[in-house]
Amino acid sequence: MCPVCRARFRGTSVCSRCGADLTVLMTLAAAAWRLRQAARQALAAGEFAHARDLAAQAQHICSTPAGKGLEGLGAWLSGSLFGPSGKVELREEAIS
Repeated sequence: MCPVCRARFRGTSVCSRCGADLTVLMTLAAAAWRLRQAARQALAAGEFAHARDLAAQAQHICSTPAGKGLEGLGAWLSGSLFGPSGKVELREEAIS
């Protein structure tokens, strides 16, 4: 979505409605997508902490609901949501 006029992307680097240059935005979105893909591959390989880290990086660049879920899954599978008691601890960074 264009940050200037909120028009949907039309597959070009210039907004069709307002003419804003979307190159940087599209580059960041693509980088976040690649990081989420790498996180999915890390999950498949059993590298749960690495998957969590990759998903967190992607969320930092371009936050999406799917990315939040991927980050949460990586955190859960890596055990980083569990505290010393063995119970799930929902820390601020895990739920925000």
